[in-house]
Amino acid sequence: MRHLRRTVLATFAVALCAAPAASAHDRHQDGGGAVVAPARGGGLTGGELLAKGWSVAPFAPEDPFSGSCASLARNVIAPHFDDNGTATCAATQRTRLFVYFGSACFNVEEGVGETEEEQLACALAADQAVHEFNVTVDGGETVRLVRRRFELISPQTTVPLPPGNEFGVDTATFTAHAWGAVIHRLRPGRHTVAIEVVADFGTFHVTVVLNVVRGGHPDDEDADGHDHDHDHDHDHDHDHDHN
Repeated sequence: MRHLRRTVLATFAVALCAAPAASAHDRHQDGGGAVVAPARGGGLTGGELLAKGWSVAPFAPEDPFSGSCASLARNVIAPHFDDNGTATCAATQRTRLFVYFGSACFNVEEGVGETEEEQLACALAADQAVHEFNVTVDGGETVRLVRRRFELISPQTTVPLPPGNEFGVDTATFTAHAWGAVIHRLRPGRHTVAIEVVADFGTFHVTVVLNVVRGGHPDDEDADGHDHDHDHDHDHDHDHDHN
């Protein structure tokens, strides 16, 4: 049976999205001005961003190793890393980069249950193999994301399956767990985000190259005016600590 739950580099999703600033104690700022903060933005919580990423990842019609970026939602894009582990994305000053790594468990997989609790337990068990998820922007401070405030849990989500799929059903449900962050305050120019994962199954490195052009303002809120900076995400209600 095909396994949709993948804790490998192909599970990376990177999204650029406008988002309100995180509180000062959650920020990590490098010398170039970029800020790495707990994930939220584009009117969505971090858990909702995670669900959006996993809603397209297993069944994306595009080449998953193209090295280009696909649209995820309004002001949100996801990269498809090439065989060398690089993705190149275009951005403006008001975009933010969402990076995550983790697992999603689908009810069509063998041994995965139908409930949100069963699927979450499956994803958490898989992610016990992940020890480090580190992000470095433009050679600045390396931020360690395998910590509670960067931990994400998606709501249970239903996704359509392609016609004629091997499971013989029209839809599937999943729940995902990951660690993730948003990177924002990127100045116009070329930026490099280096990502490292250390896990039981190996150490991996991928790179996102961002070409940022002038446009908007880094502190602009989303067009819908929603501010989720003070929302209590599902992920923040979880008491599991991987430190």
